[in-house]
Amino acid sequence: MGNIKRMNTLGKKSCLALCLLCAAHFVAAQDSGGSDVDLEKLSETVNVLQGAQDPELTLQSVSTVSGKRLEHRPVFMMESTLDGVLPGLYVDMSQGYPTEQRSLSVRGTTPIILVDGIPRSDVNLPASQIESVSVIKDGLGLSMMGMSSGNGVVYIKTKRGQYSSLKIDFTAQLAFNRQIFRPDFLDSYSWASMLNEALVNDGRQPLYSQTDLELYRTGASPYTHPNVDWQDVLLRNTAPTQQYNLNLSGGGKTARYFIDLNVYDQAGFLNQDNSLNSYQTRENFKKYSLRVNTDISITDHTLLKVGLFGQMFRETTPGKAMMGSIYRDMYTIPNNAFPVFNPDGTLGGTPVYADDNLYGQTILSGYNLYPKTDFNLDISLEHHFQGRLKGLYLSGTYSYNSSYRENLERSKTFAVYSYWKDPTNPNAEEVYQQMASAGAQNNKTSYSRLNRMQYAEFALGYDFHIAKHNFKTKALYAYNDYMVSAKNIPLRKNAFSFRAEYNYDRRFLAEFAMSGMSLNTLKPGHQWGAFPSAGIGWNLHKEKWFNVPAINAMKLRATFGLNGSDGTGAYYRSGTGTLSNYYYNYLKYYSYPSNTNAYFGKTPAGNAILTESNMPYVVQWEKRTRWNAGVDMELFNHSLFVTAEYFHNNYSDGLSIPAGKGSNSVIGMTLPYQNIAKSRRSGLELDLTYNKKWNDFSFTASANATLYWTKILANGENQYPEAYMQRVGEPISQVFGYVCDGFFQNQEEIDQYLDITSIPDYKPQPGDLKYRDLNGDHVLDGKDVTGIGTRGPLVDYGIFLGAEWKGLAFSMQWSGRGNVQTTSKTMPFTSNAQGSYGQALVEHLDYWTPENRDASYPRLSIGNSYNERTSTFWLQNASYLRLKNVEISYTLPQKWTKPIHISGLKFFVNGYNLLTICGIKDRDPELLSFTNGTSSGIIPNTKAYNIGINIQF
Repeated sequence: MGNIKRMNTLGKKSCLALCLLCAAHFVAAQDSGGSDVDLEKLSETVNVLQGAQDPELTLQSVSTVSGKRLEHRPVFMMESTLDGVLPGLYVDMSQGYPTEQRSLSVRGTTPIILVDGIPRSDVNLPASQIESVSVIKDGLGLSMMGMSSGNGVVYIKTKRGQYSSLKIDFTAQLAFNRQIFRPDFLDSYSWASMLNEALVNDGRQPLYSQTDLELYRTGASPYTHPNVDWQDVLLRNTAPTQQYNLNLSGGGKTARYFIDLNVYDQAGFLNQDNSLNSYQTRENFKKYSLRVNTDISITDHTLLKVGLFGQMFRETTPGKAMMGSIYRDMYTIPNNAFPVFNPDGTLGGTPVYADDNLYGQTILSGYNLYPKTDFNLDISLEHHFQGRLKGLYLSGTYSYNSSYRENLERSKTFAVYSYWKDPTNPNAEEVYQQMASAGAQNNKTSYSRLNRMQYAEFALGYDFHIAKHNFKTKALYAYNDYMVSAKNIPLRKNAFSFRAEYNYDRRFLAEFAMSGMSLNTLKPGHQWGAFPSAGIGWNLHKEKWFNVPAINAMKLRATFGLNGSDGTGAYYRSGTGTLSNYYYNYLKYYSYPSNTNAYFGKTPAGNAILTESNMPYVVQWEKRTRWNAGVDMELFNHSLFVTAEYFHNNYSDGLSIPAGKGSNSVIGMTLPYQNIAKSRRSGLELDLTYNKKWNDFSFTASANATLYWTKILANGENQYPEAYMQRVGEPISQVFGYVCDGFFQNQEEIDQYLDITSIPDYKPQPGDLKYRDLNGDHVLDGKDVTGIGTRGPLVDYGIFLGAEWKGLAFSMQWSGRGNVQTTSKTMPFTSNAQGSYGQALVEHLDYWTPENRDASYPRLSIGNSYNERTSTFWLQNASYLRLKNVEISYTLPQKWTKPIHISGLKFFVNGYNLLTICGIKDRDPELLSFTNGTSSGIIPNTKAYNIGINIQF
């Protein structure tokens, strides 16, 4: 505990030091800079690993978007701004809770994130600090990441100061959020009526009498027969978000600086009662970010860069449970379970729902506070030699990163009473019974993360040319030391890498890269791997014979690379992931199982026993063989930019337990992982951008799309009885299930079916689903399960449109997925966390009856596993197109603002997630389920209406 307190104190001191350094850097840079000067525009470069390249000469598959495109979004997590903006990058929005990380996918796999070339944990930067975001996708571009390169890289470049006088930029925003696609649940009368029908269909007695149903319908006895819309009780319709940003930049010949302060405050949707508590119980999310980037020219050829970043989060939730648990109960407890309050004002409950009153959970259970702190320090020094050594340079980089997560629990219990009075007898006695009692407030502190990462890099480069032959070479050593917690041995990586670039007269291009990397958690003798790559290209427009007026530039390129994946991509992202599969698993472990004893002697006494807890196994990194071919073109006087690529990625030595062999009753433990899986991902990628300006009017349109096919090549599975049951040869995400031929409409259809095909342990009724006996053995069983999903390509795409005229600007960003299928379903009355009958949705009213033969759901039943089997009946098209952001802004003419010493004044209004086009009615296509079983509820995504002002001095 002493170490933890010292780390907390150190974090506070670090934040103070960060503020002081901001002031010092600002003063130093201002002293060294003078008046404004006109600077030549820096040539555009492409962000690549350990450097940058001229876009005309690059062979790698890299897509980049400016940070400007990401600004003015009222979102807490950085990745929510990236949806649809880059080809090959998909953002999973399947969880609407603001602080939940959105999963990123690059051509189908989870990437590692680099900020200014350094792998980071829990990256969540404000858009105001981002210069650009790049996605590196091919084997050549990823090669220098060695065994951490297998799943792609998202490369974030932060803003830095430029040679100019002091520039001040201030932005204030206010947004109003609304949850989208909230579930629509049945009222108590409809729910009870349907439950009775389901019980009768199952041959059981109805639970509610006609008197009960009438009381639910009329609402005449709201305490004994309640009808509580928990969403209406607990949630408000709108929640505000405030965001403020101030940055200062500028400098002179000696030093340049960029300082950015961002404050983000998002209120949640839970109602709260300030008269009952002196503290906040509503969920709330605050984020304070400060970045200071300073470039100091020690000499004309020696540059020192210092980057400081500090971020503090403060998340507040009710004390009774995590937000997911509150939403779970909100979605699964029926309206008639208990009243919010009893007649005497106490909280309502029942023996089944003893301490589950949701009003108590959200308002009377205390609170939890989650402080989170991130701190990064980057220092780099680069020197370029002159004279006879011109072209030779040396650089060194050191980075220190820490991440701290704390939980302050201030929860308490609350009193709950059940209430009963015979509603048919006005003179009946009222009966109260205590279900749960109130308790004192807890005062606990725990720590979930105490991360530390140190990164060091040393590079030697030499750039030279001989006549028209141009060479760039770079050799690099990198060391990474990452400790996720004090109880873990640090993850350590050593890497040596080399890259050589060549071009002849900027026409013929070639590049070679090679890296060797080690991981300390692997078995000695198996820790090092080599990862080569190469690429070639041809700038056709440089040829004298190439004379196509419409084509201003055209480049053909192809690359190949061998990359590795050791599970650290997701590990760096959140401290979790598949690293445990690589963590000293060649060692034997023993444990003391709880409640397991051995007894010896005449007077037996329990003795703790030591048992084996694992089967040691030797693993290596997974291998990725990537082929990539592309064409880049600029057409019609540089107004149209086109990039088209084909990629073919083979994945081998995938770490997996052989399919269908997850446990072994002979050895008594789970089988170990093995490097046996093989798969393939291949596809096409297209990126189009059109820019045009006519006098005062400018227009931009861009579209990107990635189509990719996947295929399982090996997974260790046994031979299935039927060929169509094999997973090998199918898409990676293929859905397996039964082929459904609709409903049994009557008993005659059932009899005809059963005359040919038997259904073990089940007797169908009219309204049940009718499955096809695929193998013709006259028995419906697991041998009739086949791949029922699409075998076509998954399509990720985005569209951007922008226009500007005399200060008036308009832009919109769309994001979509095509050829997506789901079998997600929510069945009525599914048992909830309390073990009782769960909720039902309004959509469940469309169930099969003899009068409703083309229904959306089978006949009513309780826990009917036969009808709930995965089948083509439940298969739906989940493709969608979503309007991620639309903005209108107006910048006042400078002739109006200059007299008041303002260089720019812009007003803007935008909307986020305003429109979703999808074939699934009343559901969010990215968030199709409302709960994760009985463990947690899934919080809806939001849309937002945002207004703001930007002032520049």
